[in-house]
Amino acid sequence: TSLLTQFRLEGDMASYSTQKVRQLCKLFIGCRGAITRIHTDNHRAHAWLTNLHGYKLYILCAPEEGERVLPPGENGKGFLPRLDPLDMEQRALPQHSGVKLHATILRPGETIVVPEGWWHYAASLTQTVTLMCNFWDAANVRAVEDLFLENVARTLDDKRRQDAADFVDGRGPIPSAAAATSSKVRTLAEQRAFRVVHKPFVYIREAPCTDAGMLGIARPGTIIHADAERDGWLRLTKAWRGGKRGWVLQHGGSLGLGALVESCAE
Repeated sequence: TSLLTQFRLEGDMASYSTQKVRQLCKLFIGCRGAITRIHTDNHRAHAWLTNLHGYKLYILCAPEEGERVLPPGENGKGFLPRLDPLDMEQRALPQHSGVKLHATILRPGETIVVPEGWWHYAASLTQTVTLMCNFWDAANVRAVEDLFLENVARTLDDKRRQDAADFVDGRGPIPSAAAATSSKVRTLAEQRAFRVVHKPFVYIREAPCTDAGMLGIARPGTIIHADAERDGWLRLTKAWRGGKRGWVLQHGGSLGLGALVESCAE
């Protein structure tokens, strides 16, 4: 059932849902000079922020400015320092040069809406009180589905690890096969694009092995880019999370599955 399906909430469910929505709202109280460094909101959420008291500066950057705001490190490993939009010397550095900024000052009673993926920075020009709330709509509700599936994926991965530990201790059945890796990393001649085809998702792992830690998931239709291969595993070109470059298994034959990702044109 689509998360967009309309339904009526009653009784305990209505109370539970109201509680969850309230958790998305926050009240920020800041002294003059308090800042919130530039960032995007988690899970591709939109946000609205209403100034209840005082004056606050907001600086925004479009999603496509991401690599200028938070530049990737050398060879895609980690990240360089993120942009401070008020630091003119830093803005002149090559990795930040050309970044396009949008700025406004909110007065008491005014509201700004920050769409999903937009980078935003805030600085209190006076003492401020700000009410903020994250929200989703038809444009970004897939992110909520992604969050749910990622939690499912992590639970399944933890269960598989526990099964493997039980087997070692002689307390459980033989665990599902892991795609072992032994050869050296082979750098691809050029970056290649792949489309996720396995349902409901594929794992993004810290290393080219199913025993490696989970960085996240990618859902069918997602386009990923790889620059290296190792025993059927593809190394992602860009850092995934925490500055780590993830790995994706290209074919799940060793796990009793079919193709997980397929080569595609840009």
